[in-house]
Amino acid sequence: MPIETTSHEVSASIVDLDRLESWPAELTSEITPLLPAIRAEQQASLASALSGEHWHRPSPPTPSTQAAHEIVRREMASRRIRVFHTTRLLDFDAVRREGLRPLDLEQQIGTMKKVLVATQRFTTLEELGRLISTVDIDDGFFRNREGQVWATPLRRLLHDGGCAVFFDHWGGEAIQRLAHMASDELEAAIQALGTPAVVTFTISAFGCCTFSDWRLPPTMIGLMLESAGFIERNTEAWDVLVKRAIPSEWIESVLPRDDPSLSAKTSLPGMT
Repeated sequence: MPIETTSHEVSASIVDLDRLESWPAELTSEITPLLPAIRAEQQASLASALSGEHWHRPSPPTPSTQAAHEIVRREMASRRIRVFHTTRLLDFDAVRREGLRPLDLEQQIGTMKKVLVATQRFTTLEELGRLISTVDIDDGFFRNREGQVWATPLRRLLHDGGCAVFFDHWGGEAIQRLAHMASDELEAAIQALGTPAVVTFTISAFGCCTFSDWRLPPTMIGLMLESAGFIERNTEAWDVLVKRAIPSEWIESVLPRDDPSLSAKTSLPGMT
């Protein structure tokens, strides 16, 4: 697996999946002629699955789809992709300076307690400690989320793909669950902390995210099929999971939720 570095590539190597003009020209020029065959292969595979034939005979061949996957892997091998992290932030500038840190549960709980007392939402750290002690933070739900940073590769998923919930409370999914289980008062308090924000950063297309090695090719092909009118809406995507800190060098911007650049509308010009 490639080792991710902390230096930005030149801007020309950054691919924004919502902006087809940022994609490698060779990728789009080679895959575009394959799109009719790729769509036919998708339909044949679906028909086979619905008919039950897959229990008795091999799935229909997909040579054009496989060829397109190889083109994506080749052309994206040295590229970076832009991704989007949804959150509530107390300090936008701190993320710009320091980057994004993966979840450390004890540290995050400690920060939450200090902020809530400092903002007078609770009187003492001991009061918060009693509430938190009613929850088993060693449960797998909490511990399995440590050491991770999550993001999404498409703007549309910021709004209708399950990411919007992270605008509603400070601290991430583990803290939200902890507060919900501890008390209504604590849950309301973290919902009042911070400002809804999106952190945009770049990662290597392959070798950094746990899932992109096998999810990036079908997602890019799905977006091309959508742009060319073969399908109404691409449903291919994935949750970006990075098991390390995101250094400040990878951060592109820290934006309020309603920034125009985060519109769900994509810029995928029609292909001929």
